[in-house]
Amino acid sequence: MCSFVFSTLPTDKIDFNRIMRLRGPDVTREHSLRGYSFCHNLLSMRGNYVAQPYVAPDEDVVILFNGEIYNCPDDQESEARYLHDLYLEKGADIFRHLDGEYAILIVDFRTDTLLAARDCFGTKPLFFGSNGKDFGFASYRDALSALGFSDIQPLKPNHVVDYALDGSRIVSREIYQFNIAQHETEVEPWFDAFDAAVAKRVRHLRGTPFVGLSSGYDSGAIAASLIAQGTPFMSITVEGREDPQVVAGRIRAVEASGNRAITIPQEELDVARWQAWLKDHVEDEPYVIVNDEGERLERGKSVHGDKAALILAGVCDKAKQNGALVYLSGSGADEIFSDYGFQGRKFFAHSNFGGLYPQNLLGHFPWSSFYGSTQAAYLFKEEMVAGSFGMEARYPFLDLQVVQSFLSLTADVKNELYKSVIRRYLAHRDFPVHENAKIGFGFAKKRPWWKF
Repeated sequence: MCSFVFSTLPTDKIDFNRIMRLRGPDVTREHSLRGYSFCHNLLSMRGNYVAQPYVAPDEDVVILFNGEIYNCPDDQESEARYLHDLYLEKGADIFRHLDGEYAILIVDFRTDTLLAARDCFGTKPLFFGSNGKDFGFASYRDALSALGFSDIQPLKPNHVVDYALDGSRIVSREIYQFNIAQHETEVEPWFDAFDAAVAKRVRHLRGTPFVGLSSGYDSGAIAASLIAQGTPFMSITVEGREDPQVVAGRIRAVEASGNRAITIPQEELDVARWQAWLKDHVEDEPYVIVNDEGERLERGKSVHGDKAALILAGVCDKAKQNGALVYLSGSGADEIFSDYGFQGRKFFAHSNFGGLYPQNLLGHFPWSSFYGSTQAAYLFKEEMVAGSFGMEARYPFLDLQVVQSFLSLTADVKNELYKSVIRRYLAHRDFPVHENAKIGFGFAKKRPWWKF
């Protein structure tokens, strides 16, 4: 979890970094080069690091990076250095060769261009702002606003922008393409892809990763994978709308594997405290929730008004107190593997097809929440809240191979069970679950505030 700014405007006399700095509490470095301003806040996940911006020895190429590159070779001194070397080899095609969760900026003074990119699902935030001929890129909208930019927009996920520094060329293009042919009938390749996705997200860490453990499908699958692979972790459960028998069985499994299971009674979550925290430490952003019919839903809702964000803040605080730096989130599972429904029944208005996957995805893919809608809104919430504690959120259900493996399954396999592959994975790991229901924890009796 890091953050950065690149701008044509000077930054030395402006407090643009107050909130953004929380994402990178270890080192803040500002740098000016050829009339441009660079700033990077670093959260070191491995304990040893190369400070950013990474400036090539000849000062012709500069790298700003936030996130994690999972296919970075272990012998590389830093991911930023790896990105530099790979860019010299692959040029603008570099992003097609990356397996990771990232926002990246590459400034090449040899050609007076920059490349700005977000990973496939936009897990890491990146904004663009302009004002006349001046422009800037930053991890947070707030930073660009402080610099005086008024027209500020998020960059699209799964896109790279090729931007001429003189403004004469701006080209945006897609990075990854999925194969949407549904032809596979066996779910075991998905199991393998999911275990690999979890494993790569817990390598080379300071501290212990944590899972917010409910009685639902998504957090259960992550915990089951960690236990099966013998990976140290902690679980944190908030008492709320849970199946107590399932939760008790899961906690026993976590503790039997030698890991710590923490329970937070809901009365210990100080709502007023976390409301104040969100307002002072977390950048707000309105949610744009739509369905495939183009209907605008949940108008007026934003991170500061999301009660789930309050719960997440309390959980991250408890995790940080106990030495965690990485949050393994179940975000994205509802959007990809169930569409918030089952067999045509929509659990929420923003469901697109009620979880009844069509026999042919052509014309239906990507559905609105695959990249945008709830996918974008809830990822932003997770990133902003976890980032305010200097913690990195990682998303195994949004791993490229995990998603591709699911897309390749026939519609009959997808539709057989609610969250079919996740349910089968839990059975494969003999891990308890509350079946055929979407459950998360919160205070409400009728509708949960937060899913894991």
